[in-house]
Amino acid sequence: MDINIKINGEIEKVNGKELSYSEFVERYMEKNKPVVLTGLMDNHWKACTDWVSPNGKANLQFFSTHFGDSKVQVADCDTRDFTDQKREEMSVSDFVGLCFKDECSAVQCSNQNGVSNGDSASVPYLKDWHFVKEYPDYAAYITPMFFCDDWLNLYLDNFRMNTYSDRDQQNKEICCSDYRFVYMGVKGSWTPLHADVFRSYSWSANVCGKKRWFFLDPSQCHLVFDRNMKSCVYNIFDEVSDSKYPSFKKAIWLECTQEEGEIIFVPSGWYHQVHNLEDTISINHNWFNAYNLSWVVN
Repeated sequence: MDINIKINGEIEKVNGKELSYSEFVERYMEKNKPVVLTGLMDNHWKACTDWVSPNGKANLQFFSTHFGDSKVQVADCDTRDFTDQKREEMSVSDFVGLCFKDECSAVQCSNQNGVSNGDSASVPYLKDWHFVKEYPDYAAYITPMFFCDDWLNLYLDNFRMNTYSDRDQQNKEICCSDYRFVYMGVKGSWTPLHADVFRSYSWSANVCGKKRWFFLDPSQCHLVFDRNMKSCVYNIFDEVSDSKYPSFKKAIWLECTQEEGEIIFVPSGWYHQVHNLEDTISINHNWFNAYNLSWVVN
């Protein structure tokens, strides 16, 4: 399948070591502009050594050995479930076994552009694993300074909800979850078109592997909705119905290829679709602060 969308430009790529916090705010947060940042991971992240094999590939066996009993959500990238992909809960060990079993299918499931064609067996993609919450003492990475002003996760880390058992009405406290995630996907896995939860910012760091991103500026996001602004295009590489989405072909996209060791900043309200060009492990946070609070409130 050929890419038949209009692409006009790439996301800027900047050396994060040469960028001050005030420059990042002025150039990207205040302007709500995406950017790819290099030089911020290097080798001081534990994830960059433990999670990567000597050949540079994802060390899935490490996860199976050390975190194998964890329960995670695994998406079947070839099966749609409403606006998302069908998901199944399984252990990390079972996910790793599924990856090794289906690795040949995963290669066949992407064309030369790294875009899923949906013609072969299911492609598993572990998503939204609350790794930090589950393993707080492991310290897999350090959040870069650009993303530390995080009101969302700071609040959830300190918030408690009171619950009561039906039997004895004893007061119990449970922690809320967070919006810090680990993703692991084989080549050919992908995420459908979406804007991030709460219209928050997000940042995504490639521990290993390579991703291809397609972005749509918020000023054009109405173009991917139906006439009633209710239903959004699921996959920009499907045969999109002109009658249902009459303005889709007018959309002009930005793209970028995110390499290993690079971090992408996704601003509020930017719709994006992401494809794994290789077996990939990434760390992802959703977050907000004063600069995008108006997006979240709206």
